[in-house]
Amino acid sequence: MFIADDNILGRLENDEKAFKELVDAYYTPLCVYSVQFTDSLDVSEDLVQDFFVRFWEKKLYRTVNGKLKQYLFNSIRNASIDYLRKHQSFVFTEIEEHAYIMDVNPDDEVPEEQLARLRHYLQQLSPQEYRILMEVVVHNKKYKEVAAELGISVNTVKTHLSHALKYLRSCKFITLFSLFSL
Repeated sequence: MFIADDNILGRLENDEKAFKELVDAYYTPLCVYSVQFTDSLDVSEDLVQDFFVRFWEKKLYRTVNGKLKQYLFNSIRNASIDYLRKHQSFVFTEIEEHAYIMDVNPDDEVPEEQLARLRHYLQQLSPQEYRILMEVVVHNKKYKEVAAELGISVNTVKTHLSHALKYLRSCKFITLFSLFSL
């Protein structure tokens, strides 16, 4: 699902097509990750889009030390938390304590127990929510593409996806990163 970090980083300097590949590969996973913090797909999409614009225009790819994927996820986590600070009237001390102290490493193995719990929770979704979640998040399809396949509107796809993500976030002891391990 993800592209080779070192390959894409080396090409970003002179290749706008490489940037498009980066966005295509990481846009949906970053949105899903951001939703865990913002609780809003629309806000998360805006944050991810804004990040990619800054990443390209300010040539932030030059500052990436280490793994690109980790850099992207950590940047979106920080942007999501900053958004919450600015737009929420209460303080998210628990989120801040855990999120800023520990960097996310999406390459860490997901424990089998967590995958089993995730599979159990996925079975609780309606068939429509499950299919949309899998198509958009796991198979990285566009909302419009999924809507056309299912014969429903793009807004219905977004609503079902939002409900599915909200339910999964409410489930204890799983992270939405687990979806990418299925």
